[in-house]
Amino acid sequence: MLAAAVKLTVNKDSAVPVRDQLVEQIGLQIASGILKGKEKLPSIRALAKRLGIHHSTVTSAYNHLSEVGLLEVRQGSGVRVASKIAPRDTDNQDFELSALFNNFLARASDNGYSHKQVADCFHRLARRAPVTRILVVDRNPDFHKLLLSELQPHFKIPVQPITYEDLKKNIALLDDSLVVTSLYHVFPLQTLPIDPTRFVVCNIEPGRAEMEVVSELPSASIVLLVSVSQTLLRMATNVAAALRGEEIAIRTILLTETQELKYMMRYARAVICDGPSQEEVRQVSGKVPVTVFHLYAASTIDLIKDRLDKWG
Repeated sequence: MLAAAVKLTVNKDSAVPVRDQLVEQIGLQIASGILKGKEKLPSIRALAKRLGIHHSTVTSAYNHLSEVGLLEVRQGSGVRVASKIAPRDTDNQDFELSALFNNFLARASDNGYSHKQVADCFHRLARRAPVTRILVVDRNPDFHKLLLSELQPHFKIPVQPITYEDLKKNIALLDDSLVVTSLYHVFPLQTLPIDPTRFVVCNIEPGRAEMEVVSELPSASIVLLVSVSQTLLRMATNVAAALRGEEIAIRTILLTETQELKYMMRYARAVICDGPSQEEVRQVSGKVPVTVFHLYAASTIDLIKDRLDKWG
């Protein structure tokens, strides 16, 4: 079935390449759960025709998303969201535990495992070390401060951001950790021996409120994007460019650029910032409206807490 939810726009007059505009929009819709595993995307030619762009631009965007594990591009079957990306099934929550367990036993039996082997597996599960930390996996180190600021206030145990490469070098961390990541980073993690009961794949917020702010601004407005993360600023710029192109001016400012922030605030029509930046931004914003972007919704925090309570 073609994904009805996919909504893409491009602005050819923007300094941001159209290919990057597409990558950020599609990636964000997958990571936020708007596009789910196995959903079909428009064909390369269909999307190119719909957006009025060259098919090679769509091909480049699709291929990039395929390389990072978010899309599956197959000859004859089209382009789909990667089948291994499977958010929690919220439409089927009425399975009885006994039915799930019987299905598991049937699959174990069909694959040649004995009663003793299954029992040994459960005994190992019962003897495992309790969770002592939350590992938040993200490939971008400059994202880590942002992840830590959003998650640590909600948990008593330490939250430790880490890259896939560092986790791969320290596999022993998995023994007593709950691993949290977004759909952006699931693909490489599938190669590690992560306990699925201690692995939470979170949707990130799609930024609807922030995009609405950008969409409603008058032409020639100046918008400040303020963050502790250069990566977040780049992603936000690409999305904003797809919405408005050169109709508005986007100015990205790292939180450390305090003088630049104070100077540009005189001319800004709106400010969008991340959580770690909001206190300093509000101190100098005056009457300029400030919108704070959060990666994680309250429901995501509750999901992590629930997993810790039941499987930690």
